[in-house]
Amino acid sequence: MILSKRLHSIFVLRCFNDCFAVLFLWLAIFSLQRRSWRTGALLYTWGLGIKMSLLLVLPAIGIVLFLGGGFALSLQLAVVMALVQVLIAVPFLAHNPMGYLSKAFEFSRQFFFKWTVNWRFVGEEKFLSKEFALVLLGLHVLVLLVFITTRWIKPARKAPVDMVLRVLSGKAPLAEQEQRAAARDVTPRYILTTVLSANVIGLLFARSLHYQFYSYLAWSTPFLLWRSGIHPVLQYALWAAQEWAWNVFPSTPASSGVVVGVMTVTVALVWWGAREDWEPSSAKRAKTEAAKR
Repeated sequence: MILSKRLHSIFVLRCFNDCFAVLFLWLAIFSLQRRSWRTGALLYTWGLGIKMSLLLVLPAIGIVLFLGGGFALSLQLAVVMALVQVLIAVPFLAHNPMGYLSKAFEFSRQFFFKWTVNWRFVGEEKFLSKEFALVLLGLHVLVLLVFITTRWIKPARKAPVDMVLRVLSGKAPLAEQEQRAAARDVTPRYILTTVLSANVIGLLFARSLHYQFYSYLAWSTPFLLWRSGIHPVLQYALWAAQEWAWNVFPSTPASSGVVVGVMTVTVALVWWGAREDWEPSSAKRAKTEAAKR
C-alpha cells in the first residue's frame, strides 16, 4: 500500500468506507478458500452492508457457494445474507424508513462528470445520457453471462440450461455424485480467479468510478494478469499504466482511457488465458496425459 500514492490517500488520509468493505471482501474470499462457506457468506454480507459496491461480485459468490457447498446450503446462505441486511437496516428503518431506503437504493442518482475517473473521454453529454447507462448495463450483463456459461460454471460439467430444467422438474441442479465432483474442483485458485474476475467486470462497466474505487481494483490486477499468462514485462507495463492513470487528478481523457483500457484488456486476457483455473480436474488430467503421449 505504501508504494501507491492513491492507495495511501484512500486508506490513510481519507474517511472512505470502501476500505472496510474491501477488508471484509478479502476476508470472505479467504474463508471461502478454506471451505468455510458459512463464515465466508457472513463476512461477505457484512461487507455488503458497509457498501453496496460489493454487489459486483455477488454472481461469483453465488456460484462459488453453489458449486462448493451444494444447492441446499447455497439457498440457506442466501436467506441468511438477506436477513443480515435486514438486521443492519432495522435501526434506520425504525426512525426514517423512507429516507433510508431512498438513499440505500438511490437508483435515480445523478453522477457528476467532474468526478468520474473512468468515462471522461466519452464527453459530458454522452456520460450523462440514459442511453449510455443502458449500454453499460447491457454489456455488463452480457459479459457476465459469457463468463458464467463458458468459464465459471465449468466444474459442474453440465450446461446451465440442463441445471435449470432439473430445478423446474423439482430436482437439485446437480445429482449427488455430480455435486461432489464439482465441489472438488472449487479450489482456492478457482475461487480467487472467479471472484476477482467478477469484480473487474463490474468495475469496467460501472457508470462512474471515483478514486476510492481503486481500493477494489489495485490488488486484484496483478493476480489476474499473472493468471492470464502474458509475458511478465507486459504484466508490469499494464500494472504501471493503471497505477499512473489512477494517480492523475483531476482525471483527463487520456487517464480515463487508460483506466478503461487496462480493465478491458484484463477481462479479455483472463477469459482466454486463465481458462485452466475453471477446467474440471478430469479435463486437466486428460490434457496432461495427451501432452505426455
